[in-house]
Amino acid sequence: MFTDGASNDEGAGAGLKITNPEGQHFTYVLRLEFKSTNNEAEYDALLAGLRIAKKLGARHLEAHVDSMLAANQIEGSYDAKYDKMASYLAQAKALMATFATCKVKHIIRSGNKEGDALSKLAAVGFEHLAKDVRVEVLAAPSIMNREILVCSETGNSWMTPIINYLARGILPEKKSDARKIRHKALNYTIQGDILYRRSYLGPLLRCVDTQDANYLLR
Repeated sequence: MFTDGASNDEGAGAGLKITNPEGQHFTYVLRLEFKSTNNEAEYDALLAGLRIAKKLGARHLEAHVDSMLAANQIEGSYDAKYDKMASYLAQAKALMATFATCKVKHIIRSGNKEGDALSKLAAVGFEHLAKDVRVEVLAAPSIMNREILVCSETGNSWMTPIINYLARGILPEKKSDARKIRHKALNYTIQGDILYRRSYLGPLLRCVDTQDANYLLR
């Protein structure tokens, strides 16, 4: 995990990127709607990253922060002299203890360019952007990607292997197919017997059956 916090006259923000063992990247921009120093924003970025990593199911985490103060306070070589810093430090250690292993390392800003850019974006006063814009990534032109999240009533669809794996732990016998399903299933979750696709910067996307899909399209 790479985190960075930024504070200026217009506001404060945090940016973070989490990469799992399969190489998937989860990127977040956080707008801090309260007064914050650079070091406090750095801590808020780290704490937010720890909470998100926990929700993603991480057990072993290596966090890189560009705040030398935060890294050294967590390591124990610096003291947290002020009450606010002591509270941030205590919260960070409490969250770190919920992982099987968790290390926090200092990284220079040039080695954390993405986090730095994200935190600066979030620190800018962009009220309309923060409220109205959701960012998604298109991997191919829309005219070439016609896949729709639709399930047929027979229950035999592209979603069936994903549901079988998430709900029952059942994988295809062929190893290559099993590997693909494991990788693809990381983007989905089941809640209340309903399959959803994860949306990093928005709500979960519900997969609907043919009847509901036709209704929605009309």
